[in-house]
Amino acid sequence: MATVAIAPGKWKYVQIELRDGGGATKRVVRSFAGRKFHADMFEKAMEELQPRGLRGVVIGGGRIEYDTTAKSVSVYGYSKTFGRAAGCNEHSAALIRQALPECKVTWSDKGY
Repeated sequence: MATVAIAPGKWKYVQIELRDGGGATKRVVRSFAGRKFHADMFEKAMEELQPRGLRGVVIGGGRIEYDTTAKSVSVYGYSKTFGRAAGCNEHSAALIRQALPECKVTWSDKGY
């Protein structure tokens, strides 16, 4: 299972803490094209992850702008639905850097 799955373009995203049946946890970042709300992002992610026996809790979210041509990713803002989560954008950016080392990844807590 990929730690990061983000859609090209500018979309909302969620950071999810997953837990398996044995209690092991993992943080993942998910963003899907065409989904309008943070709750939609979470719902879509869990449709894919629950059949693997994983439960998830949203840590936070914001927006991701992923430009595949420029090889850049910007993580910013917050989720009105799930609230501000200290460190969420910074941690999400770090996960994205690991998953997409060819991209320049920046983050900010500013914006909506």
